[in-house]
Amino acid sequence: MKKFRTTIEKYIQRADNSWKALSVRKQKSLTKLFLGIYCLLTLVTLTYIWFETANGNNILSISHIQGIPQNVINKAHQNE
Repeated sequence: MKKFRTTIEKYIQRADNSWKALSVRKQKSLTKLFLGIYCLLTLVTLTYIWFETANGNNILSISHIQGIPQNVINKAHQNE
C-alpha cells in the first residue's frame, strides 16, 4: 500500500510540475477550455434529465418479486 501511495504521489508531482512549466497564458486558456467542457456536459446532462422526466411514462412501479427459488422460500419459513 505504501508503494502504491508513493507511485500516486510521484504521478501527482509530475503532473503539477508539467502544469507549472506551462506559460500563464496557456494555463488560463486550458482552464477556460476545461471549464467550458464541464459546463457543456452539465448542461447536456440536465437537459437529458429534464426531457426524460417530462415524459410521463417514467413512473416507478412496485410489484411482487417474481422468480424466487423455492428452496430459498422454504429455508426462510424453516428459520422462522
